Amino acid sequence: MKLQIFKFSLLFLIVFFINPMLAQDKSDIIKRSKYKDSSYFSLNLSFISDAIYLGRKDSITAPYLNPSIIYHNKSGFYAIGSFSYLTKSDQSRIDLFLGSIGYDFTSKNLSGDFSITKYFFNTDSYNVISEVDADITASIKYDFDLLYLSASSTYFIAKSSSSDIFLSTEIGHDFVSSTKDFQLSPSIGVYFGSQNFYEEYYINNRFGSARTGSGSGTGQGTGGTTPTTTTTVIMQESEKFDLMAIEFSLPIWYINKPFIISFLPVIVVPQNPATLTVDSVVHEEDLETTFYWMAGISYRF
Repeated sequence: MKLQIFKFSLLFLIVFFINPMLAQDKSDIIKRSKYKDSSYFSLNLSFISDAIYLGRKDSITAPYLNPSIIYHNKSGFYAIGSFSYLTKSDQSRIDLFLGSIGYDFTSKNLSGDFSITKYFFNTDSYNVISEVDADITASIKYDFDLLYLSASSTYFIAKSSSSDIFLSTEIGHDFVSSTKDFQLSPSIGVYFGSQNFYEEYYINNRFGSARTGSGSGTGQGTGGTTPTTTTTVIMQESEKFDLMAIEFSLPIWYINKPFIISFLPVIVVPQNPATLTVDSVVHEEDLETTFYWMAGISYRF
């Protein structure tokens, strides 16, 4: 028992002091300095070239247009409402609604955030986290001037009985213009977690009725009725807490009040591909290094 506690403590220290954070809307110096001690609303429009989570993605790209509205109180409490519109020509639809409430703070070089998010996915969604109902996330960041270190922990509440926990860290540096209206922050991130969400995605999407035409049970009938079949999927790594991805990113922000323009290119290198048993046939997952990007504009008032 003592050995297990020691191993977990060592893992936490390694993750916290060496690597990156899960949040895609990262804290930054210029936004804090420009909007410090004031409440505001923000209307945002962003685009992401593909829905990728920890290096995992569907075989079909999922480009999203994401309108959102944010209310941030000067006390640190905030609320977010958003939806994601799938822009792929043959799949055009609203794929996701989400709502978040949270609290953030900044004290000199230390900042942190705690949030709860509820997801409402379209039943036809093939997003790799489409079987997740909600998440609880806490993050902390300290800026040492030469570089910053951040750590984040996320708990996925799944539609099934199995949930996931993720631990991630980030190391980077903020380059800020003298007028504090432009910033870029090259960073490296490392992500650990379990994969129950990913196993559920495979069961219900990749090998589910929407993709294969098979049903969720067995049966037989007369008069030309087609029998339904069940596809059994088992992921050996689903419960295992392991290294999942390494990311290299270059977040860029430009502020011209009341507008903020952002761009985020990312290279993600997935780790530890899953071993899947599909109807007693073993498959080794083929993961690949992927480049994707996000761009956005927001208006604050």
